[in-house]
Amino acid sequence: MKEAMDKKKMLHHIHPEDVVQLVFGALIFGIPAAYTQETWDLGTQLHFVNYLFLFLLSILLIALIIFHAGYNRHNIKTLEHLYTRRVLLSYMFIFLSCTTFLVLIGKAPWFIDPLLALQRTIIISVPASISGITADIIR
Repeated sequence: MKEAMDKKKMLHHIHPEDVVQLVFGALIFGIPAAYTQETWDLGTQLHFVNYLFLFLLSILLIALIIFHAGYNRHNIKTLEHLYTRRVLLSYMFIFLSCTTFLVLIGKAPWFIDPLLALQRTIIISVPASISGITADIIR
């Protein structure tokens, strides 16, 4: 009983170590993808719908992995708010780590061409989401 309560309590918060794991995990796949010319070109060539679907794919992958990692053992209706918050915060940290790296290498011109920067960051966020959330759930 106490163990079940502790696990449920762990689901309620994103701890600082979770953020570190998300960022480093995201950069494991995000850095190699950020250095490729194909990624930079895709940032200018795809249609808006493609970027929307890539964004939704990232969110879906994070949601599925988080659900499988701990929320499936609980009544999801009672934890729906916490689950949604965890998914969105996880994506936010992954997105920000990808943005930061792209800015550092000069491939996310947020002040000159914010749409291009957003598009490139969304593309990098797909593989980064997989590695970031996986690193977070592996303890």
